[in-house]
Amino acid sequence: IIFGSHPSTMKVFSTILVTAACRSLQSMYQRVLDEVVAFARVSGDDVAMQLGWVSESENFTLVSGTVMDGQARRQVTPEDTWLYGSGTKPVTATAVMRLVEAGVVGLNDTLAEHVDAFLSRENGTTISALFGDAVAQATVGQVARMAAGIPDFEDGDAFDREVLQGGDKEWPVYSFIRTAAKGKPYCDPGKCTAYSSTAYELLGLLLAAHQHPTGAYADLNLAPAGLPDPTRMPSLRFL
Repeated sequence: IIFGSHPSTMKVFSTILVTAACRSLQSMYQRVLDEVVAFARVSGDDVAMQLGWVSESENFTLVSGTVMDGQARRQVTPEDTWLYGSGTKPVTATAVMRLVEAGVVGLNDTLAEHVDAFLSRENGTTISALFGDAVAQATVGQVARMAAGIPDFEDGDAFDREVLQGGDKEWPVYSFIRTAAKGKPYCDPGKCTAYSSTAYELLGLLLAAHQHPTGAYADLNLAPAGLPDPTRMPSLRFL
């Protein structure tokens, strides 16, 4: 597999980066990637990561790891198709908290009350129809903390592989949500904490519903939603 971010590797990553910041960036970050890939490869699977760096003084791309290409194993290159692992979660969480701060959304509101009308119009379904009545009672705060029991579309790697192999076509966000909905909720809301990228896709749905109530999920621009100065990054669109 080509590897995105995950809590176990992110913990190692953050520790090593403290040291990396004080040394030659390109050579040290290459060492970071090599160490993280070695750490993540303990299961025996192929693991690969890419790091891109852009600043006023430097611009480089680094890769590390291997991937199966047909029946042969090879080193990855920057030209490979990569998963963009969890890069929008911090901005999404910030954007949700800005709505909370503005009094538009409450952390104890159910997510369903904010997204069901939008979801029904856009994709002909509701949170309850997708994930069951228990998840329909999950609060915005529980979803943001990944404590709502929402299954992850990355459980197993079949869907990831399908997306990577079909990287030249558009994959609507609802295909990810509906894939996750085929799984069983991990727990009732508030009864566990379980990593779920699907939870943050649903928070994106909340943002879209408030930013463009009569529009589409694809209209969501995270820059004005999540950044105090959106002119620093004029667009955070993904289609």
